[in-house]
Amino acid sequence: MSMCGILSRAVLILLVGMMNHAFALDLSQWKYCAEATIEEGASEYCRLTLTPEIYNVAKPDLGDIRLTDAAGNQIPYVVVQSKDIQGRKMYEPAVINRSTNASRAALVTLDFGDKTTKNSVEVTTGGGNFRRAVKIEGSNDNIEFFTLVEHAYIFAVRDDRRFEQVDLPANDYRYLRISVLPMPAEQDSPVIGAVKASRIEQSRAERQAVNIVLTEHREDGENRSSIYVYDLGHRLLPVTEIELDIADDSFYRYVSLEGRDAATRQIRVHSEDNRQRFREVEVNWERIVSDVIYRYIAADGKKHERLVLRLPSGMRAHKYLRITIKNYDDKPVSLKSALANMMAHEIVFENTGNLAPLLYVGLESAITPRYDLKQRLSDPLQVSASIARLGSMTGNPLFRQTEPEPLAWTEKHKGLLLTVLVGVVLVLGAFILKSFKSIQSEQAQD
Repeated sequence: MSMCGILSRAVLILLVGMMNHAFALDLSQWKYCAEATIEEGASEYCRLTLTPEIYNVAKPDLGDIRLTDAAGNQIPYVVVQSKDIQGRKMYEPAVINRSTNASRAALVTLDFGDKTTKNSVEVTTGGGNFRRAVKIEGSNDNIEFFTLVEHAYIFAVRDDRRFEQVDLPANDYRYLRISVLPMPAEQDSPVIGAVKASRIEQSRAERQAVNIVLTEHREDGENRSSIYVYDLGHRLLPVTEIELDIADDSFYRYVSLEGRDAATRQIRVHSEDNRQRFREVEVNWERIVSDVIYRYIAADGKKHERLVLRLPSGMRAHKYLRITIKNYDDKPVSLKSALANMMAHEIVFENTGNLAPLLYVGLESAITPRYDLKQRLSDPLQVSASIARLGSMTGNPLFRQTEPEPLAWTEKHKGLLLTVLVGVVLVLGAFILKSFKSIQSEQAQD
């Protein structure tokens, strides 16, 4: 082999060695691990669904998850999450025939111009704190009307929380007549403002049920509310909604959902001596969402209900959830149970033939890895993949009991480091090659 070839090989070995050192994965820093089993199949990729235990210990951005093969080598992966697909077609019909009746109800008739399929209307009325009954009828000739919704309600709780959407049986009536009744304490008829209608079509992504445990139930007579506290068992779960199971046949209620991760926390008490002292204080509840729930029977005998509290998109749920049901002057409803649904993240990775890859999690200082796989898969959710199932999470036997040192600058900037290393090695190689040629030239002259 020529001297030039030997030098090139030496430079390559040096570069590989420096890269391996810079990008080595020290598995002793991760606190937990779980084994994944891959079902039989010849797919090029595998798909693994994260379990609640992973969310409970992982970083909120899931950046500390690592997949390895039996030899401890990293397996590139992509984190994906399904999304709901919702379509809404809006209508702004003409508002005609404004009037009031003997019951002081405000009435308006909507003219869509032709038969139009719709399943929702939004009715705006004046005021900032109310609960008004609504009746909706349909007609094709503006003479004979048929009842669609007999006892619906629209709400406002202060000016910033309004619930004015009423779900309808899907219908194509040209005309809708809307009646809004005043509350018992109101002397004047309500004033109906803007009215909109829409057709809502939704394709829901798959959910994973999470059992939650009731830890407290009490009736607040002063505020005329029912209060329920549930324990999710884990924190930071990607919960999308809470389903309520209520025994009552007909009701409308305003509901608020709040959360917190612990009942109490310790705060340090400053004292004259050096001893550390703490006192325990209650953790405040954080508002998550407010909504309305209902159940009623339409004129056609079909039951309509809304018993789901939807969490804001992308939110991670607290460990403890408090549901407050406002009863107003009605008797409390009977909440039998509650169920949480989460839209779990999935990990798509290459099927390397390893029957039991390991998932590591639990390193606060870990940086989200970047793999070429993300660029190669334009739509990971549509990739044909074998199913991988995650086993129980256990403590990582390699984990160091001492706190890991903070990541060095070189760990935090691996991409920049790689560029610098390549540049240094290329310059070093060019220098060595130039020196070698100079030595050869001098030897030739001698």
